[in-house]
Amino acid sequence: MEPNPNLARYLAPLDAHGIESEVVDPHAARLISDDIEFMLVVADDEPAFFQLILPNAWQTSADDDSAILLEAANDVMNAIKAAKIVLHSEGLHLSVEQFVSGPDQGAALLPGLVELLKSATGELHERLGMGHAPRIH
Repeated sequence: MEPNPNLARYLAPLDAHGIESEVVDPHAARLISDDIEFMLVVADDEPAFFQLILPNAWQTSADDDSAILLEAANDVMNAIKAAKIVLHSEGLHLSVEQFVSGPDQGAALLPGLVELLKSATGELHERLGMGHAPRIH
């Protein structure tokens, strides 16, 4: 599968930072850093916007108290302002959405944003414990 031209520009410099990439859709790529999988989404018609997602940073179960999960998510979002955390039935997903001047600036930011999401996951685990299926630590 071929990436759209904007996504290709975001992906080009990542190998130099030790981040592997695999295009899964013309608008999306799987990024792998330290054996953790992220998703990068870049639209063909909006090169100045991208979303970096860490799906299932914390897996949930029917036994989990959603109020505790939401409180921890809010605490982490207050501590790490750029990270967004969404609670879905299967887990907590972390993401960063950025408007940039273009793909070159976005590509330059990606290694730091990957580390930011790893830090946010660590903060989440600090508040909730290691959980059902920890992604890092």
